[in-house]
Amino acid sequence: MIKEHKNLYEEYKQEEALRGHTEQGFESTVRGAQKVIVYAEFLSCKVWEIGIREAQGFQGWLIETGRNDGKPYKEKTIISYLNCAINLFEFLLRHSRIPANPFKEIRRIRVPKELPKDLLKEDEMQHLLDTLARYDEEDHLLRMITRYRTHVIAELQYSTGMRISGVARLKVDDVDCKQGIVHIKGKGKREQTGFLNLYACQILKIYKERMRSLLFSESNDKNGELLFGITRQGLGEVVNATLNKTAKKCGYKGFTSHKFRHCMGYHLLRAGCNIRYIQQLLGHKQLKTTEVYTKVDKESLKAVLERCHPRKIKRRTDETIKT
Repeated sequence: MIKEHKNLYEEYKQEEALRGHTEQGFESTVRGAQKVIVYAEFLSCKVWEIGIREAQGFQGWLIETGRNDGKPYKEKTIISYLNCAINLFEFLLRHSRIPANPFKEIRRIRVPKELPKDLLKEDEMQHLLDTLARYDEEDHLLRMITRYRTHVIAELQYSTGMRISGVARLKVDDVDCKQGIVHIKGKGKREQTGFLNLYACQILKIYKERMRSLLFSESNDKNGELLFGITRQGLGEVVNATLNKTAKKCGYKGFTSHKFRHCMGYHLLRAGCNIRYIQQLLGHKQLKTTEVYTKVDKESLKAVLERCHPRKIKRRTDETIKT
């Protein structure tokens, strides 16, 4: 990275650090800016010399170069980098270093809206949650504590649809077990109310009143105001590792904490819940984001066909008459 770009990068980081990002959001923002700088140096130009033509080529360059491990970027990742580029150029615009933001003028690739793969069905989810609840099976105290905490978080996420970043930011008073609600700080500092089902409410009540104080030690006492005592990155790693291990034990391919959110939306829709209610429960700004859950898999289509097709009804009627 040339000196001029290093100076730009440091100035940008300092300003972004004051903008109230989450830890994950800040890391993503500055990493995206770094990617734009690498692209500018690939073109042998300065970042502020990038115009519409070069901005349009940024997408193709990302597709062509791919990740460090040789795998291609997903469409969502490319869109994320484009958003980071827009943000960097808005910084340049605010400081009068460019006349306009070229990344706002380009045609962006489309991200297909698809239902995430390998979502658990309702009975499979029940199996996973029941297995997590048997944390006393662990033969080591630390692993038992980790699985117990994951069990509590799993019930919380499946009940509310919370992201793991929101779970990590929860403070003790954000969970009201008497009313069965959770005060959630979502994306972009948006706040919403999550609702606990009766079982999740009981689990959280026991955790808060009896177990939480036992799980704190010198290593996480500095985060004592947090409900689970661990910041976002650390909590995500521990919870996902435990979930993945437990899911494989149950015979599933694997599982991450974010799939609780997807499963909640998917299961509510299958149970007949109005999609507008699901939108509000998940905190989606736009309905089209929630509509991804309306896509059914082949198994569901086959079940509908078996249940509803008139020839199926006729065949069963004929068999009844013969007997």
